[in-house]
Amino acid sequence: MVSRKKHRSSSLKGLGIKFGATVRKRYGMAYKTLKQKRRCPSCGSLKLRRIALGIWHCEKCNYKIASGAYEISSK
Repeated sequence: MVSRKKHRSSSLKGLGIKFGATVRKRYGMAYKTLKQKRRCPSCGSLKLRRIALGIWHCEKCNYKIASGAYEISSK
């Protein structure tokens, strides 16, 4: 039997070749920025996660903040 390659699980699900390299690179950078660990401004733990577009929530101290969509900005 012929052995076939197994598909790698990628963070770019749904973006095939038809979207182009530039779009996939931009999406990869935004996704990486979104999923990185962030420190809570209230308690200092690394449990701050995005629960909706622009709404961030700390699971440890139950602190909520409204900020940017992909990054917490203090502008």
